[in-house]
Amino acid sequence: MWNPEQYNKYSSQRNRPALELIARIPQQDYASIIDLGCGDGVITEILQHKYQPKNIVGLDSSNNMLNQARKNNAQITWQLANIATLEHDYDLVFSNAALQWLDNHKALFTQFISRSRKTIAIQMPNNFNAPSHVLLRETILENANFHEKLATTIRPAPVLPKNDYYNILATHMTYIDIWETEYLQQLDGEDAVLEWVRGTALTPIKAKLSANEYAEFEAKYGEKLRQVYKPYPNGKNLFPFSRVFMIGSR
Repeated sequence: MWNPEQYNKYSSQRNRPALELIARIPQQDYASIIDLGCGDGVITEILQHKYQPKNIVGLDSSNNMLNQARKNNAQITWQLANIATLEHDYDLVFSNAALQWLDNHKALFTQFISRSRKTIAIQMPNNFNAPSHVLLRETILENANFHEKLATTIRPAPVLPKNDYYNILATHMTYIDIWETEYLQQLDGEDAVLEWVRGTALTPIKAKLSANEYAEFEAKYGEKLRQVYKPYPNGKNLFPFSRVFMIGSR
């Protein structure tokens, strides 16, 4: 489903949180690293260059993304798999903007922590109550055909309160760092917020609809977005975007 070209239209905004997460990872020798939901591997390569691990794995469920990653770097092990299950131990378990696609975070994070010999570092979007997401759900619910085909894409916000993640990490880790940042993203281009969600939230929706159905859905959704996210006189579209970060080390 995933399109690397579409996803990277706003690569600087998408990569910035990952770079800020990496900057705050405790300095240790990480001989083995896994990047869960590695996408096209840009951040995995940064981890490789910084830590020079003997073994580094980029794991993702999208062949399209992994094919792009393989073109960029053949030295990293790129693995097609469901990121919800981790079968081996690593010094550093890392994930950037991926685990929000999964549910049951208490069990999920407990599993990932158990596979981390030294450190776990995770960043996730936390903007599920933002207008972009609220309007997406509205567009699904107001049309019976959309609702029938897209019902499984409507789900409660998967990201837990930060205190819950602290309790999960504190059971196993001695060093914990959790924070949240809201970026006032300045997006260029016409229908910039729609262009942004085409690379993420609209991806599973597009996969479940015919071409004509998707065109109708996007037209209705895009009109709603234009009413909320209006360009400023300088041409910028302001798109507030909240992300939650957490690091735990043994």
